[in-house]
Amino acid sequence: MAARGIQPDELWADRGYASNAIDAALRQRQIEPRISKPRRRGEPIPAGTPTREVWRGKKRRLKTSDPHARHRWPVERTNAWLKAKRRIATRRDRKADTYLAFLHLGMILILARSF
Repeated sequence: MAARGIQPDELWADRGYASNAIDAALRQRQIEPRISKPRRRGEPIPAGTPTREVWRGKKRRLKTSDPHARHRWPVERTNAWLKAKRRIATRRDRKADTYLAFLHLGMILILARSF
């Protein structure tokens, strides 16, 4: 990415990417990680954090909301819209150029629908 002059300032990711190795690799490239940290079992919930009870099998557990979710939502929503296009979701095209062309076409359709 640096060859094109594109260098993001920060990277937003969900709890599945939380690791010290990823954080260190991003910081080495001068990218600030904005990765949600998972709450470990038995760890106290910070005061003021909204919670709700959910059933996991026969046990009730407290679930906390992800504070970074509102920043990731537009990207995840757009990816879901692209996956709704069957040709993009299944990736039947052998050539990367053809797949990229249909990806661009899908984005054009999404953007045209929003205006």
